[in-house]
Amino acid sequence: MKILSVSTATNQLSVALNEDTTVMVEKSEHDKRNHSEHLDPLIAEILTENHLKLKDIDRFAVAIGPGSYTGLRIGVTTIKMFASILAKQAVGVSTMKALAANCQDTDTLIVAGIDARNDNFFAGAYLRENGQLVNIIEDGHYHIDKLLKAVKDYALAHKLEKVVFVGTGFEKQKEAINKLDLPVSFGTDEQNVTHAGVIGKLAIDEQPVEPDQLLPRYLRRTQAEVDWHKKTGKPFEADSNYVEEV
Repeated sequence: MKILSVSTATNQLSVALNEDTTVMVEKSEHDKRNHSEHLDPLIAEILTENHLKLKDIDRFAVAIGPGSYTGLRIGVTTIKMFASILAKQAVGVSTMKALAANCQDTDTLIVAGIDARNDNFFAGAYLRENGQLVNIIEDGHYHIDKLLKAVKDYALAHKLEKVVFVGTGFEKQKEAINKLDLPVSFGTDEQNVTHAGVIGKLAIDEQPVEPDQLLPRYLRRTQAEVDWHKKTGKPFEADSNYVEEV
């Protein structure tokens, strides 16, 4: 099965072509924020170099979040369009799960996170059980204090002696992390970024969805939603009409 996967969830753009669990090629651009300009050319480059067309792809996969609002929309919209037009399978993969998958450690609580500024993180924690990643602390938007309390409580309750932090921003929290009084380590440069090839591997075991059901997982209200709520006093809804109201 040929899988084309992309990640636009962070400031790194990543595109990969997998043949089942084998990463055939992965190309990334670091510290770029104009994903809308670079994503399609990078996809075209990979397909051309491998003598393929979009119609030859069996499954399309994308990091659905959490992450950059604009970045997520770019990646999800692109994959939805490809899958819909070509009547192919579409799969969304958690950005946190993709980060956690970079770590192969067992008997270790893998805390994956993306710096959301002001001591906040998009984060989740995972364990490897029988070769599969299990989400232990639900992906969400956490203040660092709340996240670390959940990590410590789980580690102590389950007698886990190792915790590894992968992703961005944790290096700025070393003082707070060291107060966990647990053996901790931090991911390498390669482990701290989201790889499309890893997303492709995870996509094999994820349940495909209809393209129109593929949606970003922001896990935090956008500023527009907050402003709309303040203006109207109406409760938040899953698909609120604040865009029309503003």
